Formats: sequence, structure tokens, C-alpha cells
Amino acid sequence: MTSTETDKHSLAAIIGLLVLSIALRPAIVSLGPILLLIQDHYDLSFTQAALLTSIPDVCMGVLALLAPDLSRRFGTDRCVIAALVLLGAACLLRAVSPSATYLLLSTFLVSVGIAIAGALIGGWIKAHFPHRPAFFMGIYAAGLSVGATLSALLTAPITELAQSWRVGAGVWSLLCITAVISWRWMARRFAGSTANAGSHPARSVPLPWCNPQAWWVALYFGASQFVVYALFAWLAPAATETAVTTLPAGALLGLFTAVFAVASAGAGMIPGKAHDRRGLLALCTLLALLGTAGMAFAPGAWPTLYVLLVSTGLGMAFTVGMTLPLDNANSPAEAGAWTVFMLFIGYLIAALGPLSFGALRDYTGNYNLAYAMLFAVLVLMLCLTPALKPATRSAVAAREIVAT
Repeated sequence: MTSTETDKHSLAAIIGLLVLSIALRPAIVSLGPILLLIQDHYDLSFTQAALLTSIPDVCMGVLALLAPDLSRRFGTDRCVIAALVLLGAACLLRAVSPSATYLLLSTFLVSVGIAIAGALIGGWIKAHFPHRPAFFMGIYAAGLSVGATLSALLTAPITELAQSWRVGAGVWSLLCITAVISWRWMARRFAGSTANAGSHPARSVPLPWCNPQAWWVALYFGASQFVVYALFAWLAPAATETAVTTLPAGALLGLFTAVFAVASAGAGMIPGKAHDRRGLLALCTLLALLGTAGMAFAPGAWPTLYVLLVSTGLGMAFTVGMTLPLDNANSPAEAGAWTVFMLFIGYLIAALGPLSFGALRDYTGNYNLAYAMLFAVLVLMLCLTPALKPATRSAVAAREIVAT
């Protein structure tokens, strides 16, 4: 492609990735500010309520395994659009659920849509922009956080205005409509271009089950999302119960997601490709560790500062973590395989975050031990960072030969 064509495709990709990713998190994050209302409505325990966030994590892991085959059979663009349609419909169904059973079933369908769309992004970026993966992954990560921020800040006011948590939970399906329109527009811009050749992988690449480096990447990503989703689910309810800050609970969660968005985008702007990211990973993990230390051991001192530290660290860690599979891949197909493996292992670990946090709240009657658990997980993440070195070109080439 010429420079002008590249610029046009870059702009289309930025718009498409942003609008898509903005639609992928509100269905999860919007439940945080209204979780206590949902608990009261269905008479759920804290552990049962945590399933509303843990189910999407499990599905994002398990169903990610289906994404490569679906992409090869139907095409990435068709799969993304179908996933968005399912997500929007399931979000509406959940809002009108007559019982806890239907609530959990519709949450499962929500999770299917998020899982399929999210699992295809890494391979799509590797196919179209192999020399700038961190930048476009940063755009994608920032969009996820923007959607999370909007839902965190606006769900409670919408619920209060409508006098119904169902409206606050269901209104976010509208974002799926804009995402479908945007992705179809972007797909037409890429149709027929040389970059579009990567949309349909020519062959299947096996998941890197026997590669130790893939396991380190997946474990780091899973641990980071363990903390992220625990806070998505419980930061607002915990702030409401403990009253450690005068900020409204929704505003505190909104602050978390907004700073997460800025940090995610900022991490993607750091130049370089496939270079050693361990120093950056250690820095962002340390920032999050300091924030959770405050939450666990001195919750009333500087609660807003703790949220700023945690969200900055975890936001950077998300973008850099999502880029690690691309650093270890030499083709879109291999990038897709590594990304799917990371999502599968990572989100299964992440699903334990909200669940264990809620269970500890049930068991102890307070949040002290739950926040101490998040602190311990971040210590583990810091210990993992030395193992996250990028693959050498010779190692990647050797994997390519074995896979052929």
C-alpha cells in the first residue's frame, strides 16, 4: 500500500477498534454500581452475585478456543458482527430477566458475544498492522476502558432517573448497534486491500501448550485480570459499604476505569516492536501493588490515591500484556493462537477474582482479607515479570518450521 492508503487504513482501524471495544465492557462493568440492587431483587449472597462477573471471565477464556475455527470458516468480520449482535440482544434479555436463573443464562450469552469478538482482535491486528501491534492494541485497550468508564459513571444516574436497575443494565446494548455499523464500514474500507489478506488465516496453528513462555504470558495476564475484574465487580459496592471516601461509589469506579483507559492508551504509545518489555511490566505492576497495599492495610488514609495507582498500573499492564503474544508470533495465525491461549488460561484465572473476593466478604463480614488477597496476587505478578522476555527471531522461526 502507498503511504496515503496506509494512513486511510490506519484511521479506519482506529475508529473501528475504538467503537468496537467501547461496546465490549459495559455489559460487565455496569453491574458494579447496581450490584447491591440486583442482590436485593433476587436475594443473592455476595458469592452468588459475583457470578455475574465471573461467568463472563470463564466464557472469555473457554469460548476463545472456538474463535480461530469460526474465523477460518466464516471470516473474521462476519464473526465479529455476529458476536456484537448476540451481545446486544443478550444485554437486553438480561435487563428483563424474571428470575436469577434467567439472569445467569443471559449473562452467559453476553459472555459468548464478548468472548468471540475479543479473541479475534489480536490476530486481526497482527494481520493488518504487524509492525505497530502495541499502538493498535493500545487503541483497543483504551476503548475497552472508555466503555467501562462510561458505564461505571452513568449506570447509577440512569438507574436513579429511571427508578429501575433494569434500564441501567439494558441501555448499554445501544453501543452494540454503533459497533456493528462501525465495523461494517471499516470492513468495507479494508476489503480488497493487500492488508486484508490476513483476515482469513491460511492454515491452523496449534495452541502453544508446550511452550513455557506462553504459560508465563498467560499467567501474568490472568493474574492482572484477576485483580481487574475483582475491582470491576466490588470496588463500588465496597466503597458504598465502608464509606472510606466521600466520592459516590459510581464515581470512584468511574475514576478507576477512566485512569485505566488513559494508562492503557499511554502504554500503547511507547515506541518499539517486539522489544524487551519486562522493565515496563515491572513498573506498572509495582504501581498497582502500592495501590492495593493501601487498600488492604490502610484503607481510610488516601483511598483516591490508591485507586489512581491501581488503575494506572493495571491499565498499562493490560495493553503490554495483550501485546506479549504478538511479540512472540511471526504470523497472524500464530499471533491468534498465542492470543487465544493467553485468553483461555488468563480469563479462567480471572474468573476466580470476583468470586473469591465475594466469598471472602461473605466469610469475614468485611473487605480487609479480600483486598489483602489482591495484594498477594500482585506480588506474584511482580515475581513473574523477569520471565516475560520476548522471543528471539530464531526461536519464532523454529516454531514456524515445526508448525508447518
